[in-house]
Amino acid sequence: MDQQQRRPTSAAARAKGQAHAVHSSIHDPRSSPPTSLFRANLWNPWLNSSRLRKSCHIIPCSRQMVKWPRGGFSWMRAGLLFDRRAAIAYNSTIPPGGIHHDQRNLMSPDASALTSQTTRRSSFWQRYRSFLLSTSVLITIANAALLIAGYAASWLLHAQAAANILWGASALVGGSPIFLLAARGIRKGDLTAGVMVSVAMIGALLIGEYSAAALVAFMMMFGEMLENFTMARANNALKELARLIPARATLLSDGQEQTIAVEQVHPGHLLLVRNGERIPVDGTITAGQAAVDQSAITGEATPVDVQPGDTVFAGAINIAGALQIRAQKVGRDTTLGTIIKLVEEAQKTRAPVQRLADRYAQYLVPLTFAIALVTYLLTGELIRAVTVLVVVCPCALVLATPTALAAAIGNAARHNVVVRSGAAMEALGKVRAVAFDKTGTLTWGRSQVASIVALDSMHADAILTFAASAERYSEHPLGRAILDRARSCNLPIEEPCDFRPLSGHGVRARCAEREVTVGSRALLSADGVELSSAHLARIAALEAQGQTVIPVAVDRRAVGLIALADTLRPEAAEAVASLKAAGVERTVIISGDNTPAVAAVARRLGVDEHHAEVLPQRKLELIRQLQAAGRTTAYIGDGVNDAPALAAADVGIAMGVAGADVAVETAGVALLTDDMRKAPHLLALAAETLRTIRVSVAFSMSMNLLSLILSMTGVIGPALGALMHELSALPVLAYSARLVAFRSRIA
Repeated sequence: MDQQQRRPTSAAARAKGQAHAVHSSIHDPRSSPPTSLFRANLWNPWLNSSRLRKSCHIIPCSRQMVKWPRGGFSWMRAGLLFDRRAAIAYNSTIPPGGIHHDQRNLMSPDASALTSQTTRRSSFWQRYRSFLLSTSVLITIANAALLIAGYAASWLLHAQAAANILWGASALVGGSPIFLLAARGIRKGDLTAGVMVSVAMIGALLIGEYSAAALVAFMMMFGEMLENFTMARANNALKELARLIPARATLLSDGQEQTIAVEQVHPGHLLLVRNGERIPVDGTITAGQAAVDQSAITGEATPVDVQPGDTVFAGAINIAGALQIRAQKVGRDTTLGTIIKLVEEAQKTRAPVQRLADRYAQYLVPLTFAIALVTYLLTGELIRAVTVLVVVCPCALVLATPTALAAAIGNAARHNVVVRSGAAMEALGKVRAVAFDKTGTLTWGRSQVASIVALDSMHADAILTFAASAERYSEHPLGRAILDRARSCNLPIEEPCDFRPLSGHGVRARCAEREVTVGSRALLSADGVELSSAHLARIAALEAQGQTVIPVAVDRRAVGLIALADTLRPEAAEAVASLKAAGVERTVIISGDNTPAVAAVARRLGVDEHHAEVLPQRKLELIRQLQAAGRTTAYIGDGVNDAPALAAADVGIAMGVAGADVAVETAGVALLTDDMRKAPHLLALAAETLRTIRVSVAFSMSMNLLSLILSMTGVIGPALGALMHELSALPVLAYSARLVAFRSRIA
């Protein structure tokens, strides 16, 4: 009976009680923020135990956003989420293969901020409410409803009069914004496509082609709505980017820790950043050593080992060690805040693409009115002047551009490429320079073992076995890369004894009764391990190829070198060569990674020019230099630090799977499969689209000229002129539709 009374009354209460019991022995939750999230393999029996699931709040998850009970979330494929501290409290010895560090899932330490972010992500309405209630959306919906109702009345009820009324109302509702813009353009002397569309719609209404007028209005409003939606997504992505800076920070004052809102941090404050937390400010390290993942800011492929005196950036992740940081820049003044400002400014100042229809409208609209006026003055017959207006009314010309672009965008979608707007497709057709980010774009963005160099008689497999055994429980990404290589080679991995991770330097451990050191040259030197001049020359040669070199010592004797590199994507070389074959005149790599790594990639791919150790501001400047040289420029990137360049380029192309949200939403194009070989096909498709538009325009104007001659001479009247007008649009539609099946010879 006593046990029954002591039992929690619900599963939730039991879970809460167990979680509190576990965590109370680790840290005070009021003074220490939640730790980082880790990923575990589903097959591991230790992690599948019901006891651990209860104590650690393990959550089975698939590829979706998962709510964390204490206020966090993570984007996962297949795996489990759990609190590492709770796991260690339950069993102080982590089992072999049980835990895998996942850098991409390290989130802000502030629980309330994470809960808020999860809510924002889960609610489409909250994120896009202003867009959904915008005038363009409401008018497009009303326009479409009346258009569909008209077709229903005509085809189902055979009530043609009612259908004409509905179509007329649809044309007036959908056309009202177009008419207003056209009127403003005329007042300013700017004859754009809006004026041409207005002429087409008015002409169609005058001759009783109500459905055609309504359809033209719908197509124009729907296109505007899609462009507005693209801008709304980009703005939301910027808001998400701002949340990379944690909402709270740990302030050190008079030896005491105090958790404060990040807005209360000022330059000069001393902050503590624990393992797994994001850095809240730009600052200088005053104490501690750690490995920091700052790829989102600098684009460096591998974590950077930092020590006192080094500078770190807001939004970077401390993945190993603890740091004391003296704040220098906070809030909007940080490098991450500068990236956000650069993206906003680039979006505002980017030169607008002059649409093809706008260029033709500048000449065709005044010519149409002039010919109609001359016809009336010469003949005195209003009906003949109206006929001229009808037959020259550029409906086919208006349809030429949107139908071709719609077909091309559909073709791109079939190839797993999202083109967000017609303007992006038009810009792609003129691209003559392509700039690439390196990390995550031309390369995989993660380090892998490239080579193993024996320094004495020990075999490479033995060197890798010792190194992997020493790194078995390491959380450093380079250590995980060594361990992954050993597993892929089916090498035996020993249980390390006396495992000692040395933050920023490497690890020491005893494996098979032998002392193993894996880490920096400074660590080996501290252990009394000497590297000869030949060894140092070999290290320098590997580093010149852009590789990270880790010496391995066994029993205080250097036995080998493990070289790691950010591996090239297998399709990268083919993609660069195909882009040049497609007419690209200049290829450039613009990367924040170190110079040897960038130069090595540029040599292997045959890229014309490369720039290394470049921060986001400089990337934007280099893009503008390419544009100033008269080249329409595309930029292909995937990271947060690429967002300003993606926004400033004539067309930005983001890697959709590997890419950061802000990169994908800022770009005009997203490669959903991260296959760069899609880019050459995309450029060829865009060029063919522009050619199709020009051919359609030429055909439309030829038909208009023929109809004009016949109407001015009185051979045809308004009715026959309207028929010729409608028939001339059919070849344009058919010719544009062929783009759906277009296949590039390059691809």
